[in-house]
Amino acid sequence: MRNRHRTLVLAPLMIAMMAFGLTPAPAATPSLVLTDAVDYYAPQLVSVDAPSAAHRNALASLGLDVTEHGSAGHLDVVLHSALDEQVLREAGFTWQVEIADLIAREVERVRLDAAYAEATDVSPLPSGRDTYRMLDDYYSEIEDLVSDPANAGLAARVPVGTSLEGRPLTGIEIGVGVADAQGDLLPDDGRPVFLMFGVHHAREWPSAELPMEFAHDLLASYHAGDARVVDLLTRGRALIMPVSNPDGFDASRTSGEYVDLRAVDNGDIVSILATPGNAYKRKNCRYVDGQTQPAGTCILVPSPGGFGVGIDLNRNYGALWGGPGASGDFSSATYRGPEPFSEPETQAIRDLISTRQVTTLITNHTSGELILRPVGVQPSTIGPDGSPIGFAPDECFTDADGTDRGMQAIGEMMAAQNGYSNQFGWELYDTTGTTEDYSYNATGGYGYTFENMAGEFHPPYEQVVEAYTGEAPAAAGVTLDADGRPVRANGTLLTTAAGDTCGGEPVTHEVVGGGNREAFLIAFANAVDTATHATITGSAAPGSEITVSRTGDFPLWDGTPLTDTVTTTMVADDSGAFTFHVNPSTRPFVDSRKAPQLGDPIAAVETSGTAAPTRSATHDLVVPADTDVIRATVSTSIPVNGQVVTYGEMHVALLRNGFPVTDDDGQPVEATEFGPVNTFLFRPEDGIEAGTYTLEVSNNLAVTSGYDLVAYAQDVLGEETVRTPETWTVSCNGISTEVLVDRGGSIDVGDLCG
Repeated sequence: MRNRHRTLVLAPLMIAMMAFGLTPAPAATPSLVLTDAVDYYAPQLVSVDAPSAAHRNALASLGLDVTEHGSAGHLDVVLHSALDEQVLREAGFTWQVEIADLIAREVERVRLDAAYAEATDVSPLPSGRDTYRMLDDYYSEIEDLVSDPANAGLAARVPVGTSLEGRPLTGIEIGVGVADAQGDLLPDDGRPVFLMFGVHHAREWPSAELPMEFAHDLLASYHAGDARVVDLLTRGRALIMPVSNPDGFDASRTSGEYVDLRAVDNGDIVSILATPGNAYKRKNCRYVDGQTQPAGTCILVPSPGGFGVGIDLNRNYGALWGGPGASGDFSSATYRGPEPFSEPETQAIRDLISTRQVTTLITNHTSGELILRPVGVQPSTIGPDGSPIGFAPDECFTDADGTDRGMQAIGEMMAAQNGYSNQFGWELYDTTGTTEDYSYNATGGYGYTFENMAGEFHPPYEQVVEAYTGEAPAAAGVTLDADGRPVRANGTLLTTAAGDTCGGEPVTHEVVGGGNREAFLIAFANAVDTATHATITGSAAPGSEITVSRTGDFPLWDGTPLTDTVTTTMVADDSGAFTFHVNPSTRPFVDSRKAPQLGDPIAAVETSGTAAPTRSATHDLVVPADTDVIRATVSTSIPVNGQVVTYGEMHVALLRNGFPVTDDDGQPVEATEFGPVNTFLFRPEDGIEAGTYTLEVSNNLAVTSGYDLVAYAQDVLGEETVRTPETWTVSCNGISTEVLVDRGGSIDVGDLCG
């Protein structure tokens, strides 16, 4: 605890006092400044040492404010109190302080923003902005774009739904012929949709700025005759919703802002008390599960970080809801809610996704400089169906021309522009119930999370400008091919985190430097690319309503089926011919997926042991017959805040006759991690021969010396799960037909309406 003199802004406090019938004393100056000595813990941003996936998941399970920013072996955490430090310390973690006082950093950010705004008449952003937007700015800018006569027919307002406290969830759809003269949305015309979100988490201000700028950019570029943008807006539609959590964002934005320095006579800064009210709020504004509250009251209840009231909207979606990386504790930063889609915000977004053919989706977050793609849980984790979750079926996908257009490859193309790390969601830490996992698994449309910015929720605005604009490809000395792929040239190399997933060596590529603008355009290009979705063609009487629908179940983490329906409708034009761009018939949840299917154990050892720090212990496993793999899980359990938390800081090696088991090249067999805790899969090239093996357990992290070991010898029954084909139902005037079409495929249903 530190005693600091802090200058406080009273506006949020005054609102709360008046709400409870208290009248604050009148301020002596218009800036409402009060200097007082306050005892408080300055919130810190720290980088915690987490060298493995097991460490990262263990860290995420502590109930701390874990961010999405990390590097090799580290993960950033916001410490809001001395108790948070104690939890980290007792769990055996070590860390380095990145920002010692987030309040002081916020003060510095305001100074930097004021200086940037003072020096900048028009920023390089498409809108020319030089400061962060407030919530009303998003509403008014969308309305201005839609009502601008120059954008007639190009931009439509999209009322998506209403938030918990009654604020509108508003989007803008951009494309040739999407709107009438009043800016209202016209009926769907079968074109593919690129969908983009921002601000699921209230404190992540840049995540709304970037998609809003993309909306400005698309319209300005179209009017400027940019051939690429004209083509995209002709072939597809871009649907952008900058703020998905308007209640929480408004609370964060109004709590986290300070009086403009240029308006303060003596240049003093105005700050707020302790962790600034709701400035770092993560969740939505739900007070009590299932109960509403008066509109506008969220700001009255401080919610530092991810704690206190609210539900994490990005854990409330249906795909594998209730699984790893989502908490059932209301006070947790990752509280998932009482059931999937319990919140009006996620319900509205589900309805939006379910009524459009969203072929590519980006949900923007802050921070981390990451492009995350499904799946959110380690592929070897055993899922509700008793099989490993596996890799996404579309992780690797080669089109008819032999070009790799899978999710990894598209992620690589985008990462070449913004310089982010292209990786699986689970490589950060396990998550379930997220936006892109739901959208991908329910529809089959490619889905990505962009963790924007380097390590702050509210970085100086100039960094937001740089994140969007990047460095022009020409300035980087690199050209792009027709698909936006960098033509190989000398330059900075960026290694894809899991580049060998699709076979071959890890992928490297040049960082082109086009920023998120270019990355978004690549995603939009993928959305309209028929090589990565499917098409249904046919003929119908002009004006006929054509519906494509599919209903299927996907499991929650406890195995409960959740029925989900995707239904999109278009109207045939005057020609009578129609083309409906759709996602594949078969959803990823029932598609074949890359995952080792293990048979029943033929040998097992289940035991406990101790290994002092830097020491090891051994256990024998007798294998009676030749088999394929030995799977070993080692874990430790220690009490944290009254709960038992499981860690996997031990390492396992496989020995025979006192020597490491080797492959044909004489190198020790390296285990691959298999599961959410330290589970190791030993799989020599020639399999496991019958005999006695030794499992050597080593203590690499001094949290506790005791451990539990479970090991099995097993056959690998198959490398992939079995596919279950599904169909689209295509209907017109009461006549319907079942259609099975794969990614990249096309099918003609003829005269559909008969």
